[in-house]
Amino acid sequence: MPILTIRNGKISSVTNEKQLTGEKIPGDLATWARYSTDPNIILKYGYGLLSERSASLYHTHPPVAAAVEKQTTYAVGPGLVFRSQPDWKTLGMTKEKAKEWGMQLQKLVHYAFLMLNFYEKQATIFRTGMIQGDSLLLFDRADPAEGLPFDVIETGGDQIDWEKDEEKPRIILGIKVDRYLRRQGICLKNQTGPIPFKDENGNQNILQFFEKKISRQLRGYPLAYRIIASAKNNDRYWDAILNRAALEATILGVEKSDSGDMREQAMKLAEWAKSTPDPDTNTGSNPAAAFVQSGNIANSRGGEIYSMETGGDFSFLEMKTPSNNFDKLQTAYIELVGMGTDTPAEVVISKYSTSFTAHKGALNDFVKSYMKKRQSLVRSTCNPLVRELAKYFISEGLLPMPHDNFFNSPIIQLAALQGNWLGPVPGHINPLQEVNAKAQEVEQGFRTRADAAADYGNEWDNQIEEWLEQEEQWRKASPEQKAEVLENQMQEEDEREEDEDNQPVQYQEDEE
Repeated sequence: MPILTIRNGKISSVTNEKQLTGEKIPGDLATWARYSTDPNIILKYGYGLLSERSASLYHTHPPVAAAVEKQTTYAVGPGLVFRSQPDWKTLGMTKEKAKEWGMQLQKLVHYAFLMLNFYEKQATIFRTGMIQGDSLLLFDRADPAEGLPFDVIETGGDQIDWEKDEEKPRIILGIKVDRYLRRQGICLKNQTGPIPFKDENGNQNILQFFEKKISRQLRGYPLAYRIIASAKNNDRYWDAILNRAALEATILGVEKSDSGDMREQAMKLAEWAKSTPDPDTNTGSNPAAAFVQSGNIANSRGGEIYSMETGGDFSFLEMKTPSNNFDKLQTAYIELVGMGTDTPAEVVISKYSTSFTAHKGALNDFVKSYMKKRQSLVRSTCNPLVRELAKYFISEGLLPMPHDNFFNSPIIQLAALQGNWLGPVPGHINPLQEVNAKAQEVEQGFRTRADAAADYGNEWDNQIEEWLEQEEQWRKASPEQKAEVLENQMQEEDEREEDEDNQPVQYQEDEE
């Protein structure tokens, strides 16, 4: 709505849109690069370049490489481990029966992961997604792994034909979608048509991992896409520092003598170079004469020593390369990298404050960041793979069917395949203080023992059984227990002897 103003007796209108867009003077932000609210518009015109430049930063720029590796190490590490926890009430099973079924499932899944090398592939998929924006897991049923119905192949999002953009069928950035932008398939390079995520029998063909940030987002943003311009500017700063360092190494100092004529010495040096024979043939003129001209000190050879008369002085330059502001600028830049990559600056450079509170605060922020990405990997990649494996285990008789409607009901499948994915844990900064805090939380009822066990990467049901079993073994084998058993035996023998001593003596009368 325009704002009406009266100026010099005349009515005029001024729209207020400029104020809302941040312009103080009309047109001062006309060259400001802006993107629409479409989450894919930033990718449509140069996703390939964006992905490639982010990959270049990963290979050549330590802060970006550190951020990617820290995210991967903390979120996935050597691989996420599946711990089955079936919803026994929904399945209509007893708790004991569901637990037995879940234990058998997680053992089979573990061996299948080993055969597919999926523990290692998890980190590869995650890292590739952070570098390129997204990554793929392809199911190869034509050439399966030995003993399994398929093999899984990890590959980068660069295999998606991102330039493919059509109306019918609707394809955006190489992703086939419906009218609501729901993903239906992927167009791979050198393929005739889109590959659906699932075939007509419901078997998985392909999985796409990326961290979704905005609704309707079809492709992933590389972890470093926000700081490409900043990294380039930082690279220019390093170039300037190196150039200045080269100057400092070349220009040694300044001659301050009034009695010594440096120009005269240079001219004599040039005349000498012209008249000196070629050192290789001992004939003709010296080739160095072409590079040393009379009166031109700048072209003289590096390392020339000029003599000065008595009383001369020569002061060395102190260019202070890098300057005193170098560390401040680099610290500010690393903080910018941390903000742009969802990684605290302390974690990027693995340099923590001596303050426990500051260290713990940075780690807590990082836990929230990488756990979000871990859950994205679990939902998009790990859970669908477990579902495909469970269908095979049941059809082959390796695992009993948990419910009659398992193959037809997605809800039953979700209830049967419920579980936790255990990964690397951050550990303790101050073990005694943090363990005591967890114990107090459990004692006061603010958290469960299962939650505390999860902080150590343990699944409670399995842990408590193993703990009880090991405690029983320890009680039987520990020196303290053996000493206690021996002491009890000796005490029982002493009590028995004491009882015998206290028995009244009975005398038998002599027979007459």
